[in-house]
Amino acid sequence: MVGQIIGHEIGHAFDPQNSQYDSDFNQVNWLNSEDLREYGNRQKCLIDQYDNHDDPSFGRNLKGTTTVIENVADMLGIKTAWMAYKDIKGVQPSIIGFEDYSPDKLFFHLRALTWCSSYDTHALSRQLKAVHGVKNFRVNGIHSNMKEFAEAFQCPIGSPMNPKKKCTLF
Repeated sequence: MVGQIIGHEIGHAFDPQNSQYDSDFNQVNWLNSEDLREYGNRQKCLIDQYDNHDDPSFGRNLKGTTTVIENVADMLGIKTAWMAYKDIKGVQPSIIGFEDYSPDKLFFHLRALTWCSSYDTHALSRQLKAVHGVKNFRVNGIHSNMKEFAEAFQCPIGSPMNPKKKCTLF
């Protein structure tokens, strides 16, 4: 999942904060006002999704404005990794024990495994102020916005992992 990590970091060039700077770190508006407004609306979709994300570990919803920068980077990172994967994917041999899984499903499984862990009490309190989203949103929230995920897993339209309204950035 190196591609997803690289894509995530490159995605920061397009997050709400860093997209306002050029390559020399001078503040510039390289998006015109109409594009900036549209991009703000698309980011607002992610903010609203995170605000409404019910994480059972916390017993309450979290604040999307706190995590939008990282959520944008997560979304751009996985999309970039997916496009690279599709560009290089040829006939792949099955992985022993996973012969029933398509390579596309394994792609998403591997990304999900990078966020597989449990929270302790200290981690929960830190997460309330963290700029990175909760782990289950970084997987389910981001994947639910990808039609590629829904196709790979044949998620019914309108289901939690294939909502009718998806957030898109580009």
